[in-house]
Amino acid sequence: MNRHLKKVLFIIVPAILLIAGIFLFLPSIRFTKAQVLERGVIYRAEDFIERSNGTVTPERNTLYTNEIGIQSFHYTVKKGIFSRDVVFSYEVVDTTPPVIAIENDTVHKELGEYYSFEDMKRNIRVNEGSFICESDYDPSFPGTYTVSIRAEDDYRNVSEASYEVVIRDPEAPLIFRTGNGTKILKGDDFNIMDIISYGDNADPDPILTVEGTVDTNRLGHYPLHVAVTDASGNTTDWDLTVQVVSEIPWEEPDDYSYPFEQFKKEYAGERRMLGIDVSEWQDEIDFDAIKKAGCEFVIMRIGFSHEGKLTIDKQFERNIRGCKEAGLPVGIYLFCYDSNEADLLRTMEQMFEALGDTELELPIVFDWENFDHFQRYHVSFRDLEYLYNVFEREVAARGYESMLYGSKYFLNVVWPNAGNHPIWLAQYTDWPSYDKDYQIWQVLDWGQIDGIDWYCDFDVLFME
Repeated sequence: MNRHLKKVLFIIVPAILLIAGIFLFLPSIRFTKAQVLERGVIYRAEDFIERSNGTVTPERNTLYTNEIGIQSFHYTVKKGIFSRDVVFSYEVVDTTPPVIAIENDTVHKELGEYYSFEDMKRNIRVNEGSFICESDYDPSFPGTYTVSIRAEDDYRNVSEASYEVVIRDPEAPLIFRTGNGTKILKGDDFNIMDIISYGDNADPDPILTVEGTVDTNRLGHYPLHVAVTDASGNTTDWDLTVQVVSEIPWEEPDDYSYPFEQFKKEYAGERRMLGIDVSEWQDEIDFDAIKKAGCEFVIMRIGFSHEGKLTIDKQFERNIRGCKEAGLPVGIYLFCYDSNEADLLRTMEQMFEALGDTELELPIVFDWENFDHFQRYHVSFRDLEYLYNVFEREVAARGYESMLYGSKYFLNVVWPNAGNHPIWLAQYTDWPSYDKDYQIWQVLDWGQIDGIDWYCDFDVLFME
C-alpha cells in the first residue's frame, strides 16, 4: 500500500466512524404499516410505534379520526442530548355502513287498514345518512307483505334490512255448492270434487279434508263431513249425504217463457233501452225481426277461452254482421276460463284479432261464471280481481270500454271491489236489490222474441 493511499484512509475511516457514531446516538422511530384508519374509532398513539431507540412522546394519547382524508400526527423522540420531531401520516376512511334499527320486526294490520310509507318509516331508525323503503303492501287483501329498507351514508356505504306487515285473513273459505243430496248411479266413479265447489278470498288452493267414504257398488246413503281450510287457518266445514241409486230420476224442464212484448210493458221507461244478449245457443237470428219487435241493443258472445285459447262463438260473425246491418247498437262478452295473466293476454289478442276494426257502441264484458268447480282453477278471489284489472287495462288500450258481468251474490262475495267498475248485473227478480251502481241489468234468461226460435236473456240498459 503506497503512502498516498494510507493518508487517504487515515482521513476517511475516522470520518466514517464519527458519522456512524453520531447516527448511532441520534433518536429514531419506525412506524407500523397500518396507516388507513376507520373514522370515529379511537386509536392509541403508542400502538403505531413498531420500534424506537429513544424515548417517544406523542402529541396526544390518541389519534384524531373524526375527519375523512389524510391526517398528520407528531411524535417527539429523545435519546441522550439529541431529540427530533417525527411526522406520522395516515388516512382516515369510512367503510362502516349505516346501522338500521327496526322497532317492530312484524307489524299487524287489519284487512283494509291503510298503512302509508310514512307509517312504515316511523318503524325505522338509521344512525346516519338517508334511507328509502319499498313495499307491495295492499290493504285490500290479507297476506304477509315485506317492507324493504335501503340506507346509504355520505360515503356510499349501504345497509339493507326488512320487516313484515301481516294482514291476517279473517275470512273463511266460501262454499258455492255443498253437494248435499247428490245422487250417484250405482257402479259409477265418485269424486268429491265433482259435487262441491269452494273458493277463498286470498288462498288459491285451500286444503280439502273429507271424513267418510262412498261405496258406489252398494245402494244406500253415505254421510260425509267436509272441511276446507285456507292458508291463514280459517276453516269452513259441513255435513253432506251422497245417495247411491239404481237410476237417476228424470226431471221435466220448465216450459215457461216471457214474451218481449210483456217485457216492454213492464220495463220500458225514459232513459232506458231494452235489449237481449245472445250466443250460438240462439242459432240463426233475424235481426230485422228482433228490432221490429222492439229490441234496442244486443250484447253477443264473441267466444269462450281456456288456457289462452279463444274458441270463437259459431254465430259471432253472422251476429255482428246482422246487428250492424239492422242498425242495432252492439257490445260483446268474453266467457272466460283463463286462470292466469299470460293465458288471458293470449286470449285477448285473439279476441281483438277476431273483432278487427269493428266499432262497438257498448262495452266489452268480462264474464266469469265458472263457480261450479271453482277450486279446479287454482285462483283466489284476489287473483280473479287482478285478472279483471288486466282485462280492463287491455280493453282501454284498444279504445273500447270494459264491463264486469256477475250475479248479485257473486258480485258481493267474490268481487269486493265491484263498485269500482261498470257492472252488468244478473239478478232474476222484479227489480234489483243490488246496492251498488250498475249500468245494465239482466232481468231473466227465459225470454222469447220474434226473430229467435229459442229462449234468450232480456236486459235493461240505464242511459244515465
